[in-house]
Amino acid sequence: MQLFNAKNHGIEFSYASDKVYETNSTFSKIKNIIGRSRLFDFLGIIQQIKGQQTECDMYGSFNRFLNVDKPYFIYVENPTALFHYRLSRNQSYLGHKRLTKLINDKHLKGLVFMSNACASTFETVCSPIREECFHTVIYPYIPENKNISLNAIDHKANSQTFNLLFIAQGSRFLSKGALEVVEAFKKLKGEKLNLRLRMITSINDVNKDLIASLQEIDGISINDFKYSFEELQAIYAESHLYVQPTSDDSFNITVLESLKSGLPIISSRLYAIPEMVIDGKNGFLCDPNYWFFDKSNIPNPKVWNNRKHTIYSGKTSPEITDFLVTKIKLLYNNRDLWRQMAYHSLNKASQPPFSTTHIAAQWKSLTNSILSGNQ
Repeated sequence: MQLFNAKNHGIEFSYASDKVYETNSTFSKIKNIIGRSRLFDFLGIIQQIKGQQTECDMYGSFNRFLNVDKPYFIYVENPTALFHYRLSRNQSYLGHKRLTKLINDKHLKGLVFMSNACASTFETVCSPIREECFHTVIYPYIPENKNISLNAIDHKANSQTFNLLFIAQGSRFLSKGALEVVEAFKKLKGEKLNLRLRMITSINDVNKDLIASLQEIDGISINDFKYSFEELQAIYAESHLYVQPTSDDSFNITVLESLKSGLPIISSRLYAIPEMVIDGKNGFLCDPNYWFFDKSNIPNPKVWNNRKHTIYSGKTSPEITDFLVTKIKLLYNNRDLWRQMAYHSLNKASQPPFSTTHIAAQWKSLTNSILSGNQ
């Protein structure tokens, strides 16, 4: 949502929510449970939000169809988001009919994909795109971290304490690999490495006994997810390495924020993550414990429809733990390699397609194209 606050793109965005990060209320959680019911799958219920009456040239939404009388675009995280992440929602007769009608709405003038993984699979997973509907990939607009410079990276390279960072909300604390990170940390501490691990999550949404056990481990701090964007930037700047071997991601914003903060990143080769992390260049990638999307970036129903016994089960992967131990130790002991990877992240973040100037220009070009096509 940082794009809304930027002043250099020549576009004025008006938006209803002031939330920068997704922190769901209890009402939102209940609504999501109802919205993802099997009955709604059968009935083919796909939300269409009625646009607010406002003075504007066009509308835009994130992952939702709109009911408006002006041109609009949708910013798409992954194709299933348009039908509430339910793989069977668009497969029923009513669901397919509803989706076809919405995707062919004359007011829908643009589809903007958050990643190449989303763009390349959209028509397979969702629906064919009309020829007159603009579509392109624009990565999320994340400002460069003002706390980071080449000098700051050089200074961190000489730090005796090596700071690890892990961020995940609520139930996704497990699905994003928290337990493997903790196991790897404990093994490395046993080898007398001077490490600190900061874990940020929605504490009230994680098992209380698990939180209590983690708080007893020397060197681990558990922080509630209540930071502003500026405060999080400072935390990234204090860290040496972002570690998140996730099994549950399409686009990973924290990976992009780490990239913008000049951090080497250890994560999994899931969906859009390899677009940001080049294995061996600015981090390391492992196979996820569970393939939420398959290797072709298509949703994997064996995991997708069985989350309780897969990504949320708390079952850990010894292979991932060993991978983390090896790669963290490598970067801890070889600070020149760490520095090179940090430089590579910072350079990658400042160049197209991730730089803010490039992304702002993309949005301006897209909106001009849509509006000129409707004059």
